Amino acid sequence: MVFSHGVGPMRKYCIGAFLLDRDDPAKVVGRLREPLIKPDVHEREGYVPNVVYSCGALLRERLLVIPYAMSDYATTFATLPLDDILSVME
Repeated sequence: MVFSHGVGPMRKYCIGAFLLDRDDPAKVVGRLREPLIKPDVHEREGYVPNVVYSCGALLRERLLVIPYAMSDYATTFATLPLDDILSVME
């Protein structure tokens, strides 16, 4: 699984995810249609508004722990079951 960073309408930077084939990592085998994490109303104000970004994630007992920064003023964590993410990938 690869976490990506992208910009959408109104310069809102979000975190996405896609899955690569284990044997041929040049092949994308799944992706999220919607952002995994996007700035909410409390994460929109700061030095760089409307931005969330991460440098990776940890996996603990099939629970993803994603540290991320928001609007260049604070950091937090998101926790998501890995199976929930995999089940919505196309």
